[in-house]
Amino acid sequence: MPVVSHCSDRGQTLQSVYRFLDRRLSQARQSHQPQLVTLSFDIPPVDPLLVLDRLAPSGDRHLYLENPMAQTSMVGFGTALVYETAGVYRFAQARQFIDQWRGKTHRYSEAGVSASLSGADWARFFCAFTFFADPRGAEATFPAAMVTLPQWQLVRQGHQGVLTLNHLVTSTSDVGAILDGLADQLRAVERLGTSLWRDLRPSARLPVQPTADAGRQFKSAVNRALGYMAQHPVQKIVLAHALDWVSAEPIRPLEALVRLRQRYPDCHIFSVGQGNGQTFMGASPERLLSLTQGQLVTDALAGSAPRGTAPTQDDCLAQGLLHNPKERGEHRLVVEFLARQLQGVGLCPQYQPWPGVRRLSNIQHLHTPMRARVPRHIHPLQIVAALHPTPAVAGVPTREACDQILRFEEFDRSLYAAPLGWVGANGDSEFIVGIRSALVTDTWVRLYAGAGIVAGSDADREWAEIKLKLRALGESLV
Repeated sequence: MPVVSHCSDRGQTLQSVYRFLDRRLSQARQSHQPQLVTLSFDIPPVDPLLVLDRLAPSGDRHLYLENPMAQTSMVGFGTALVYETAGVYRFAQARQFIDQWRGKTHRYSEAGVSASLSGADWARFFCAFTFFADPRGAEATFPAAMVTLPQWQLVRQGHQGVLTLNHLVTSTSDVGAILDGLADQLRAVERLGTSLWRDLRPSARLPVQPTADAGRQFKSAVNRALGYMAQHPVQKIVLAHALDWVSAEPIRPLEALVRLRQRYPDCHIFSVGQGNGQTFMGASPERLLSLTQGQLVTDALAGSAPRGTAPTQDDCLAQGLLHNPKERGEHRLVVEFLARQLQGVGLCPQYQPWPGVRRLSNIQHLHTPMRARVPRHIHPLQIVAALHPTPAVAGVPTREACDQILRFEEFDRSLYAAPLGWVGANGDSEFIVGIRSALVTDTWVRLYAGAGIVAGSDADREWAEIKLKLRALGESLV
């Protein structure tokens, strides 16, 4: 039995954890089946980016998701379980994998954890799905579907935090070593305390802008898409552009995430790492779904305008957005799609008949939130599968629009515009859409941005929107 000198209360708790683990070890030996354990403890509300910097080994998988304005975040690293698949049944297969394990989970929570942070002490399965169901040849960088139960999971809500260790106990597990590792991690987290990331170099303007040739190619694709829509029953096609850039110095993804968090506190800041030197990251304004205690919230976010330099100009642009037939039509396609898909899985969405305006730091969008009660028999990934891809990132009708995306885009979307998030063992869930994003390696970055093409779209205006989105992200990477 390891000796813990941290404090008497925590020491007594860890002794109780030791007995809990020892019982799971006996079960594993008797049943010849591994036992999945989830151990949760109150911690200070640590900065998740400091956790990634100080505690997560560089070679580990990770997923980080933060909503600065709501003061919520989660970060996970290491691997207790992992599952990868591809193809049209990937969402169902991922759901089966999660259900297989969450029904076998043995939970231990430090006294007070459940009361202080609802749902934070449950195992959370991190999920990342690519835009298309099958990778596109050698260019593919992420599996089409990836589910990871992290070894270490930290959740922060306001001024409270929870550290969770997920571990697969087998007949040969060393309970003492597990407990020693847990005690070390608790001490390391508590040393971080409430510190925030402060050592940040000044950023610069994006040194590489899209070339004139890139602009001509994108505008040509827009005009070809408009020509196609005029001849076929397709109402919208979302076309994206990828800007590749090589840096003279190593790129620091964590610093970029700190900048994104500072500049876009009204977005979802995120990062996904495979542990192979590739990081997909960004600041997404679009929540695909949030499910808490059976209450679902999703967002229709489509139709955009720039921000004004003064309040009066900003209000004028917002009013123009609200009364622009092209932008209202584009937004209506998303609203109707979300409502139809939610009804298709047996839900009754509730929403206002007219949109509002959601103002972000550098752009504003038409916005319609939707809510619905979700019965326990409907799995979060059933909803994710029904909603992806939305017209905001694909088009209408979905299949035909996706066919044209493959025709007009010359790069692999990978995780761009795809669902990223987590499913809790208690049924809670949160997913965002991976837009305003970039794929980063040591000295190379690919920036992604897209624009919705509908009847009445202007190629020059759509290219201006693309450049605005690219600059917003690119300047945070430098």
